[in-house]
Amino acid sequence: MTRIIAGTKTEFSIDPAILELLPAQGCVELQRDAAGKVHPFHTHPVDEILFIVSGRLNFMWEGGERVCGAGDTILLPAGTLHQSQALDEGAIYVIATRPPTTLAAGS
Repeated sequence: MTRIIAGTKTEFSIDPAILELLPAQGCVELQRDAAGKVHPFHTHPVDEILFIVSGRLNFMWEGGERVCGAGDTILLPAGTLHQSQALDEGAIYVIATRPPTTLAAGS
């Protein structure tokens, strides 16, 4: 059964970095990875942007590896082979996707 629960909070603050990821119409995904969660090497047919909200990820891609934490942004052009693992505290991050070629090379 559908229910609507009335809220008492009417004002919310969203980090401007997250708002920048929102398309004119559409959504972004909020992801939580528990400590140790691995997303094995894979690719996407779209450009992907990840904004780390909290925690840390060990992020690996063809030719590189880096520990990324709160405030870091990862720009992944379509087709980039990559993998991530959430570290001890886990990680929360926002994911936005775009049609291929919207991410400038070298950004």
